[in-house]
Amino acid sequence: MPYDEQTRGASGSNGSSADGAGQAYSRQGNEAAAAGDYEGAEEAFAQAVTATPGDARARYNLALARQNLGDVEGAIASYMRAIRLDPALMEAYINLGNLYGDLGLHEESLEVFQRALELDTGNAELFINVGDAYKQLGFFDDAILAYRQAQILEPDNTLAADNLLDVRERQKQQTDHIAVLEKRLDEDPRDLERYSTLVQAYLEAHREQDALTLANQMVALEPESPDTYRTQAMAYESLARVDEAADAWQHVVQLTPDDAEAWEHLGAWREEQGLADDAIDAYRKASDLTPESSGLRFSLAEALRDAERYDEAIEAFRGLVQEHSKADNQDDEEALADSYSGLAASLNLSEQHDEALKVADEFLQRFPDDPEALYEQASAYDALGRHDEAIASYEQARVGDPLNPTICNDLADTYLAAGRTNDAVEMAETAVSLDPEMAVAYETLAQTLIAAGRNAEAEEALQRAAELHAAEDAEYQTEDDEES
Repeated sequence: MPYDEQTRGASGSNGSSADGAGQAYSRQGNEAAAAGDYEGAEEAFAQAVTATPGDARARYNLALARQNLGDVEGAIASYMRAIRLDPALMEAYINLGNLYGDLGLHEESLEVFQRALELDTGNAELFINVGDAYKQLGFFDDAILAYRQAQILEPDNTLAADNLLDVRERQKQQTDHIAVLEKRLDEDPRDLERYSTLVQAYLEAHREQDALTLANQMVALEPESPDTYRTQAMAYESLARVDEAADAWQHVVQLTPDDAEAWEHLGAWREEQGLADDAIDAYRKASDLTPESSGLRFSLAEALRDAERYDEAIEAFRGLVQEHSKADNQDDEEALADSYSGLAASLNLSEQHDEALKVADEFLQRFPDDPEALYEQASAYDALGRHDEAIASYEQARVGDPLNPTICNDLADTYLAAGRTNDAVEMAETAVSLDPEMAVAYETLAQTLIAAGRNAEAEEALQRAAELHAAEDAEYQTEDDEES
């Protein structure tokens, strides 16, 4: 997709000298890009964004330069920001969706392309992209419909035709495989292993209800077999039926109380139910059964932190840090970093900010520039009123994790506390772009807009935050009603 100069009516654009500067920087970026100098292009487009922060095309050009430099996360963040500024910027959707696909994030890719289709239902390329995403996710029927629509729009589109043939062949292979497994089960309808194999095949084909029906038959056939409940749990998990999944795992641990893996699964689903103490008990049982597993102790520590049992969480994370402090392989290094992060976060949450700073410093000595270490360091500085130091750490954290909306939201809040109102608005807008469902980001945005004297926009942000909170409350109420 070619670079382009600023062409759209952007919010905040008023024909001022800033607009002229932005256009000049954009021309400079275009010239650099045409010469293959993408670093120069990125620098120029970044200056264009600074001059005219409300111009979507400048954001798009910056994203494209970053994409050409291989800065995938930076490109994604900039495309998201461009789309928020101009929801009709079709090429930003296409590039963003393709980037997600290249990263294997096919659900995110599909969501982006579907949003684009809402704007342009006659775009055959978009239908092909949607079909590709569905195919990668294993939703073959949906992929076929998308490719067929592309052919309707462009009867001579050979890519749509080829992809349709490919997905038809994949679907046939899957159907034939399931037919073989169904025949094997028919030949011996008391063989639990054959049930399990067929359930797995149904799940891979996104036939979740068929999988659950078969799993329930297993339970009726062998109600004292833990394997039947394991299989049933898998089916419930695929349907996101939290209570039933937890109950199935509860049956497994009742039948095999020494099964640490089952206790771990039960802990995870108890957390999903919001039963913190039950989750902790399950994780503790799993950890006691396999004391050599630091992963289970980490899950326990996280559950303790999430339950606000901070003293216990801090003790658990300290033990994990000590255990992994002599890490000599990649897995242990990652475990050590996660343990440091958990410890620093628990200290901050328990308002032990000076101690959190010490841990963050130690964390950074071992893992320089780690975004989580920098974020916890920034959080501690922030809580202690050391805003300039907090800003420096937040900004460094963003370099390593530019797609994290929480970092952007907290940085916006700290910019505001430091009196940097324009920076605060910009960063709050970025947080909202990265996660349009993050209610607190809209609240932060509203605060920054009020400080900037943009009260009407602030009211819109607060309204959106209220809508998100209401939707969340309604979801909780629905879950409570279903449980009762």
